[in-house]
Formats: sequence, C-alpha cells, structure tokens
Amino acid sequence: MAWSPNAGTMSGPGPAPVAPAEIAGASRIKWGALLGIVGLALAIGGVLVVLVDVGLGGVSNISSSGYVSLLQTILLAVALIVVGVFVALLSFVLYTAGFASLRRVDRRFSTPMVLCILGLVGLALLGGFVILYASAINAAIACPSSDTTCQNNATSLGHGEVALAYGGGLLGFIGLIGAIVGLYRFGSRYSNTLVRVGAILYIIPVLSILAPVLVVIGAYLVEKKLRQPAPAAFGNPPFAPAPPPPP
Repeated sequence: MAWSPNAGTMSGPGPAPVAPAEIAGASRIKWGALLGIVGLALAIGGVLVVLVDVGLGGVSNISSSGYVSLLQTILLAVALIVVGVFVALLSFVLYTAGFASLRRVDRRFSTPMVLCILGLVGLALLGGFVILYASAINAAIACPSSDTTCQNNATSLGHGEVALAYGGGLLGFIGLIGAIVGLYRFGSRYSNTLVRVGAILYIIPVLSILAPVLVVIGAYLVEKKLRQPAPAAFGNPPFAPAPPPPP
C-alpha cells in the first residue's frame, strides 16, 4: 500500500504522522546511494587504469622493466579498487541502517536488512582478498627484474585467497539482492518511481551505473517530502458567530 502523508480529513482519522524513523531511513538510503556512486567510480577508475596501460603498452614482448611497470600500474588499480570496496562497504552500512530504521514502521524491511548484513560480511571478505592480492603485487615488484619465478610466485593466488574471493562474492551478491528488494519496497511505500527504477537497474550490468544516481534523487525527494510540515486538515470550517451589530 502506497504511503500518503495527506490521508484523512477533519471528519476522518486525520493525517498520518511521520515517524522520525522514516526520515532517518530515507536520509540513510540517500547517503548510502551517494557513497555507492563514489565507490563505483573508484572501481571503474581502477579497471580503466589497467586497460589504458595494457592497451597502450601491450602485453606481447614485454621486457622485465616493462613487466615491473605493469605491476606498479596494477597495484595502483588495486589501490583504487580497495578504496572503492571500502566506500561500498560504507554504502551497504547505510543501506542496512536505513532498512533497520524503516522496519520500525514497516516490517517488510526486515528481510532486506538481514540480507544486507550478509552482504556486509561478503564485502569484508572481498576487502581481505583485495588487500592480500595487493600485498602479493607489492612483493612481485620487489623481486629482481630478471627473476620471473619470484614474480610469478608472488602474484599467484593461494587457496585462502580464492576462498575469500568466492565466499565474499557470493555473500556480496546476496547482499545486493537484499538492497534491491529493500530499495524497491522503499520506492513502493512512498510512491517514488525513481527509486523503483533504480532498484531494477541494479540487476542490469551496464545500466546499473545509473541505479545509484536515480536512488539518490528519489530518496532525496522522499526525505524532502517527509520533512515538510503536515498540511492543515481540510473540511467544513468551524462555525463563527456573526459580529455584533454596531451600537
């Protein structure tokens, strides 16, 4: 059922009051989506750094010094991705906090909150994997330029790193589903099409870049509407006695 801040008249139950938890939930979702944009931009930047360097230099007939330069570029890209994952972690924290606030007035947000908590665990595991991989790259840079065996051993992934990557990816995907469900219910509750469309776009790989932008705008509009003072009740005005005749 869509939420309406103007329900009721003087003869009815009156306008439904806006709970502080609703305003807090909308604000946290707004800031969570904004951090999602920043995290996504950092992750894309890290991928572009590698693509540009490899695209310009190529990988065939690469020299030892060129290989070290490539590793340094990859390390920079990984650093950007690490920061992006950390920002995405904060984004999920705010999404989870937003759903936790909204569940006080609507129990439908309980499931998205739990799924987002699992997503937080997954992002933490992915962060551990990225940090370990960055350490391996840094160790490979320290290897002698002619010792390719040392470089290959330093950049190889162990079973623990692979387990972190797969486990974190799975839990992160579950958290993403929770965020999508929660955002769609948020948009449905407050009749905001932008948030609902943004939630759907999270499913589409390419168009998902636009998803947090739509959610930011939609959540801002919902928060602005919730913060507006309740409109005066309408109906027949109370009877006012006629002024006394002049003396």
